[in-house]
Amino acid sequence: MNVKSAFLNGDLKNEIFMKIPPGVEAKKEQVWLLHKVLYGLKQASREWYLKLKGQLEELGFKRSDIDHGVFTKIIDRKLFVIAVYVDNFLLFLSNISHIRTVKKDLKRCFEMKDLGEAKWILQMKIERTDMGDGIRKLTISQEQYIETILEQHSMVDCKPAKTPMAANLQLPTLTKAEINIIEYQRCIRSLMYLIICTHPDIVYSVGVLLHHVACPGRTHMQAVKCVFWYLCRTSHYGLEF
Repeated sequence: MNVKSAFLNGDLKNEIFMKIPPGVEAKKEQVWLLHKVLYGLKQASREWYLKLKGQLEELGFKRSDIDHGVFTKIIDRKLFVIAVYVDNFLLFLSNISHIRTVKKDLKRCFEMKDLGEAKWILQMKIERTDMGDGIRKLTISQEQYIETILEQHSMVDCKPAKTPMAANLQLPTLTKAEINIIEYQRCIRSLMYLIICTHPDIVYSVGVLLHHVACPGRTHMQAVKCVFWYLCRTSHYGLEF
């Protein structure tokens, strides 16, 4: 589900004045006192989050202590989860009737659009497959994201590798960088997102390369490229549930 103009739902707790925009007749010394949040205010995202948190707590949801973007509630002895990313909600529960009820409650709180079953979220593709006998398989993958980072780092036409790191590879610890540090760190950052989401198969390799982000050398960059070459071969891989 998506909240329309999410930040405009926030309530201002501080006195904030703004210049009157051009085209509006007013005296030169006049300013406007804001009663609601506007996009562009530093407080906008926080006030929206506090508003959302308050509404979800009124509906009986409890914020996770581990991730403040996750809210949970027990309904008929089953865990109902709402995951929030700015103005997008993912709802998780096996009972569709309860999901519909909560959707109605949310629509009473905010102007929202029901986007149906999630297919894309945060550069992750979500696919559902009917396996028969009432069993469904859910697959999360990031093939498009991998293609994007391969293009960003000029590795689209690279030769695919079978493993993310060569066996028995020994990387030296340097005291002075031999290559562009920022470029090396960008590559590592691109790989970190894959680790978090859908590619635990590169955790070890990237973990080793992380130790050299301050002073990377040519051998370290070659090892990073090997991970990308492996991803070129396995871009269609995903997690199945």
